[in-house]
Amino acid sequence: MNGAPQLAGADEHDVRRRVAPLLVVATRAGLAGFGGGLSVLAMLRTSLVQRRAWLSDREFDDTATVAQMLPGGAAANALALCGLRFHGPIAAALAYTAFILPGFVATLALAVAYARSGSAVQAGALLGGLSAGVVGIVGSLTVHMVRTTVRRPWQMVVAGAALVLSVDGGASPGEVALYGIAAGLVVDLGMKRARLARARRRGVTATSPPVFLPDEGEPLQGSSVPRVEEVNGPSTLRAVVAPIFGLLVLGALGGSLASLALLFLRTGLGAYGGGFAIVPHLQATLVGGGALTQKQFSDAVAIGKVTPGPVLLLATFIGYERHGLSGAIVSTLAIFAAPLALTIGIGTWLERNRTRRVIRAALRGLTPAVVGTTGAAAVTLGSTLGGAVELGIAAAAGLTLVRFRVNPVIVLVVAGVARVLLAWKAG
Repeated sequence: MNGAPQLAGADEHDVRRRVAPLLVVATRAGLAGFGGGLSVLAMLRTSLVQRRAWLSDREFDDTATVAQMLPGGAAANALALCGLRFHGPIAAALAYTAFILPGFVATLALAVAYARSGSAVQAGALLGGLSAGVVGIVGSLTVHMVRTTVRRPWQMVVAGAALVLSVDGGASPGEVALYGIAAGLVVDLGMKRARLARARRRGVTATSPPVFLPDEGEPLQGSSVPRVEEVNGPSTLRAVVAPIFGLLVLGALGGSLASLALLFLRTGLGAYGGGFAIVPHLQATLVGGGALTQKQFSDAVAIGKVTPGPVLLLATFIGYERHGLSGAIVSTLAIFAAPLALTIGIGTWLERNRTRRVIRAALRGLTPAVVGTTGAAAVTLGSTLGGAVELGIAAAAGLTLVRFRVNPVIVLVVAGVARVLLAWKAG
């Protein structure tokens, strides 16, 4: 389908067998997931498409498209969608958790150190190099998505308009997504109806049922891949409702810890566009309300950026600052509960409705819109780099990944080391 990956040619035993290796992939991505969800998506493409060939380029890009349009971290959502397709909602939750866990441990360790020292760890030149590497990785991801998913002239227009709206128009990711969906419904359905009308005027009639190719939502004929509804059963609803219900019960008990849980539950539900999208809301609530100082909040954002995994893990740091270990655990569960539930629920719905023409048309418009927002992320992140040296590192990283099949983790490490060496030589 366009929203969940397919494994054409695999049987049910093969799908079940791949759950454990998927958790290994998720854990490794969590350990090396510096720089945010978009850079991790590039790493996942290398692992799932190029190295293991579990997904085609088109299938991965379709999964990444849906993942980026849901709240929370794009990489975590993509891994959950893969787990959902392999073996239902339990595998989705496990893959999601395996990706987040390394970053949670690292953030918690830094929060403990921060509580004792009173200041965040400063990365200096290393952080600048890592940021430059991230820009290059996101840029290369944009190029790959253009090559594999933007095939029609009208999709090029949608992608370009999405980039402009994101960079100069101040549009939110949700607004750009609605624009792409609307464009797909109007243009793609309109073109199909026009072709059908021309065929009818010429007296052409169909002699056989239409055959849908894999990129239109169906596996190849004869594939025995189990559909999501065949492996999910009634557990899907429980997986979607249980985490949110538990947090709401905690909120009903009252107290400051419960208030913190409800705050991060609402924050995670509105975290469209990644972790940095929630920063203004949290700053106004926590700093404006006197729960944290401005320095504490700035340090929380910095730690969320330098640790692996989603930037949303800044909730772990804030929770520890407020209520120790229990606050860190509750805040982390709360901020990721709604994104995981929505990923499982929407992913299941898309799988069951993937053959509908309206859904395919909407996703054909949504995909180039996501390509535009990905390019906008590269432009925005590039504008924050510290001078020509870091811009050069970003360009070198992006060109390397576009031209050669190199693991993005290696590129990220080389970018950080190169910036440190250049700073040492200049100083």
